Amino acid sequence: MGSSTTTRNFGMRRFTNLVREGRFRAPASGAELRLGTMVEIDPADVDRIREANGTDGVAIGGSGDTQTDLCGILWYEHDSQTFNDPRFGGAAGQLPQDLDTAPNGRMIQVLHGAGAKVWLRNTAADTAEPGLNFDPTRAAVQMVNGISGGTPTVVVGDLLGWNAASDFWDVTTTAAEAFLRVTNVDANLATIDAEIIH
Repeated sequence: MGSSTTTRNFGMRRFTNLVREGRFRAPASGAELRLGTMVEIDPADVDRIREANGTDGVAIGGSGDTQTDLCGILWYEHDSQTFNDPRFGGAAGQLPQDLDTAPNGRMIQVLHGAGAKVWLRNTAADTAEPGLNFDPTRAAVQMVNGISGGTPTVVVGDLLGWNAASDFWDVTTTAAEAFLRVTNVDANLATIDAEIIH
């Protein structure tokens, strides 16, 4: 999980006590989940994960508890098979950092472990020079609420939980919802560093 295996919006800063649960699969269908999303075990299929849920799960407003439920941050290690996928076509201009979702049905990792540190970045829409067989337009991505556009509302020490309604990390004051503690905010890069607390 070096710099070549991070995405434009998520990566690791410190691996201390990092646990990589690796026996679960991504959802069988639907929109692919973005790497860096908070996930939990799917109660309907305990061999799969789902995006953290705000009703009966560990997301903000849910009845779950990040301190006791098996949950964490989604990670998937893309390999050469990904570049042969027709969606990418081995195209010039595609980098590992562009592959920022976990393919449905594939084995994934759930990252957790108190003391490990991640970074999360919001990115604006970006149009690259057209290449072969790939879409040159990258959509905007919001990973954390409150760090883009002017003065950030997220500050060092804030606790973050997953906002399932909006698909991003958000400030919470409820311990059962919190999974990350903010350790650095860079407004110019729309980036935060955060330590995993469970």
